[in-house]
Amino acid sequence: MDQDRQIRFAIPPFFFLASLLLGAYFSPRPPDLSFLLKPETTKELFGLFAATAVLILPVGFFISASSILILRLLALALNFLTKGEWPTYEAHLSEGTLGRIWDRINFIAVHRGNVTKTLTLYAAVTFDHSMLPEGIHTWLLRRWNLFNVCCHSIVAIGLAHLVAPWFHPRKGTEWQIENTLCWTLSTAIIIFVLAFNAVCAYRETMAMATFQSRIDQKKA
Repeated sequence: MDQDRQIRFAIPPFFFLASLLLGAYFSPRPPDLSFLLKPETTKELFGLFAATAVLILPVGFFISASSILILRLLALALNFLTKGEWPTYEAHLSEGTLGRIWDRINFIAVHRGNVTKTLTLYAAVTFDHSMLPEGIHTWLLRRWNLFNVCCHSIVAIGLAHLVAPWFHPRKGTEWQIENTLCWTLSTAIIIFVLAFNAVCAYRETMAMATFQSRIDQKKA
């Protein structure tokens, strides 16, 4: 697995765990974690860390898959509402940009129109991976990774709120992670920051693709 995918899968689980810990901190009956500091629990603590390390990537993959599903459903809804203007969330380009990209990749089609819209993703990927300079491709990749990590992390935080009520206390204790107002407000602030960066990264990615489609690489 390449490093970029590892980053996408590794970061969201930490947001998930951090959000749960924040929820526990703000809960009226927080769990007592003092037993983790006792010498006799050292072996169990290392075992917990090892299990967490093993689960990071599988959990991250599930969170990422859930995030992609949500993005695909949003694109499907937007495509229906805009009558075909959002065939995929991965590439939202204007008719003019698509036309220039088709010309650049020497796409042969008798009828464009809806056909080119349904093939938007493949045209954008072909243009990005085979036509653009390596430096520009890397720049786009960084922006696209930022967009994905932000979206996946937002889903991870949302999942933390969903699963929090399922945590059951041990026998003899009464702790519980509750969706308190403080936790919800903290989550809203974090999601706002992540969403803002995701929107900026998405817009910059599409704007750069549009900009590059106007450049004659033979003269550049």
